Amino acid sequence: MLKNIIKQIWNQRRMNGWILLELVIAGIFLWTIVDPMYVLGVYHFEPKGYETEGRYVLQMGAYGTNNSKRDTTVTGEQMKDAFLNAIRIMRNCPEVGSACLTTHASFPNSGSWNGAQYYPDTAKIKNKEYVHTQYYSFLNMEGSNMFQTYGMKNALTGEEIVIPADAVTRNIVYISEGFARHMYGTIDAVGRKMYDYRKTEYEIAGVFNEYKHRDFEPYSPLVVRMEYKLTAPAEYIYFMYLIVIKLKEGVNAEAFEERFWKEEAPKMGMANIYCKELTTFDKLRKDIATEDGVYNVVRLKSALAIFTLMCIFLGMVGTFWIRCNARRQEVGLMRSMGASRKGIVKRFLTESTLLVTVAYVVSLLFLVHYAMEGNMHAITGNGEPEFTIINPLLNDVPHFCMVSLITYLILLLIALVGTIIPVKRAANVLPADALRDE
Repeated sequence: MLKNIIKQIWNQRRMNGWILLELVIAGIFLWTIVDPMYVLGVYHFEPKGYETEGRYVLQMGAYGTNNSKRDTTVTGEQMKDAFLNAIRIMRNCPEVGSACLTTHASFPNSGSWNGAQYYPDTAKIKNKEYVHTQYYSFLNMEGSNMFQTYGMKNALTGEEIVIPADAVTRNIVYISEGFARHMYGTIDAVGRKMYDYRKTEYEIAGVFNEYKHRDFEPYSPLVVRMEYKLTAPAEYIYFMYLIVIKLKEGVNAEAFEERFWKEEAPKMGMANIYCKELTTFDKLRKDIATEDGVYNVVRLKSALAIFTLMCIFLGMVGTFWIRCNARRQEVGLMRSMGASRKGIVKRFLTESTLLVTVAYVVSLLFLVHYAMEGNMHAITGNGEPEFTIINPLLNDVPHFCMVSLITYLILLLIALVGTIIPVKRAANVLPADALRDE
């Protein structure tokens, strides 16, 4: 049957030529729409390395000099004490499982990003053989534990990370899997040393799982550093430091928020400091995606994809409707010679599949050139692109193949749906009716 179908397509090449041209153009256009959606999808479904449920960021504020609530007798030390008291109150909330005092860019989907350069030994500082990395900082005081609050796990054992009691005297850091691989070629890096450009020595105390700073960006090497006292001037404490909390399992988030603002927030407001904003990790993720234009890309590409698919669908329905009407005698002859409705529909669907396949192969000739010119969609994230950790599905060849396969399947599905409607209608016509005008 396949040989006869190919011969039929060739005999009707003038009519099929327009369909092929339509499918070639549609395939190229649809590929460019699927490409960014594929990249965003891969990034979105990658493990984030943290959990959003029950996680909040509390930002404190301070009354300005022109605010009537400002107490001019408050000293800088009193402001610092009040700030530390705030985290004690937060930690003692019955709904809170753990709390952490972090710097302003040290939580996922924050509005900023901190970067640094580290070297495996001092000899390589001169040659600038470094790993460019992002870093998080938290204060190892008042019970703060970033790993516990964020849900970071030991990459080697999968267990919780325990901060040693002598951390303050050892100048230790923790690094991500990606950082360890970039720097040492293995994630078994506990006990090794690394240095900054000032030749300050750091001991690696642990390696944690890959961690995403932004949901729709690739992983970046990450270092977690610890501070042991409030170093910011008193008037900037509320800006430089934030409190991240994790609720206990089973806690009703809405009930917690309502009780927090009524009962706990007033206790934390003292020495010109007050609770300004309590934001969930989920809201931060949505806000940063909106700010970076991710949702606009999704909406635009989705609208274009729907428009393209509708055009293909209507074009296929219209074209095959005309073709089926023009070939009613052929269908009638097939029916009169014993062909079943199912057999006729299968024949036309096979013909449609061949047309789509041939057209898409032609499209790929243009798309390969398009991809080789560096036009495939990519999000490189912050820092230096060569130090980002790219998902294997986004390497050039797998990326192109996956986008091409998805595009082909979508195009084929729409073409088949657009074909089967008029073909079924034509196949249901009685042979006598179909041959009446013969």
